[in-house]
Amino acid sequence: MKTIEKLPKLPVFRKEPEHKYYCEKSSKWLKYSTTQVCNELTEEAKESIDRTRHIWQPRGETVHSCLEQKMLGADDIDMGEYEHIVKPLFDHYLFKHFIPMGVEYMMSNPIKDVGGQLDLIGYDTETNQIRLVDLKTKGSITGKKNGFSKREREGSVLISDVNQYWKEPYSTDKQLGCYIEMLKLNCDIEPDVCNTIWAYPEVCIVGPNQPVQRCKDAWQEAWEKFETKQVVF
Repeated sequence: MKTIEKLPKLPVFRKEPEHKYYCEKSSKWLKYSTTQVCNELTEEAKESIDRTRHIWQPRGETVHSCLEQKMLGADDIDMGEYEHIVKPLFDHYLFKHFIPMGVEYMMSNPIKDVGGQLDLIGYDTETNQIRLVDLKTKGSITGKKNGFSKREREGSVLISDVNQYWKEPYSTDKQLGCYIEMLKLNCDIEPDVCNTIWAYPEVCIVGPNQPVQRCKDAWQEAWEKFETKQVVF
């Protein structure tokens, strides 16, 4: 078994609502965020998403905060109006054999001028792997945008149970690839595997393993596309 250590707190913080990262070590505000680099949506799509911000933003922030508290050992966690999403997440089998190493962990890449925050990284005692995890929340399990073709069951679901009627709504490879690069740069570690958790009302799904190299390649491709669009003065 690998030696498991908590990741050290890094000298990086984020300013809201601007969502700007500051790296104290390099004494500068970073120009970009992981989200900014990975976002390839059209302006029309961005406007559509922004119109429902009042719905998805508090849901996402609350569920992420609840998972953070859970991973830090809290017992009395206020789930608010999102208990129907948080409880299946907490009950998922993954967390019965998972030792957290870092949660809501801010990092920077001064070379690329990018800041970001991973959701969760930890050691899976069942597979003996360091697992990097991204959490996504959804307000409904209906509709193809949410990945379901039909509703089959409730509760914590293993991917083998649902692969005939569910697929991941979209890929998170490039986002996770950014965090992999930052983890290597800041902490000199690399996860063995990545996953995305999809937290729905009454259903929580841990998606299939996302190979580290695939995520790194997706991030590099996204970065190169983003870089070519930047105007140099």
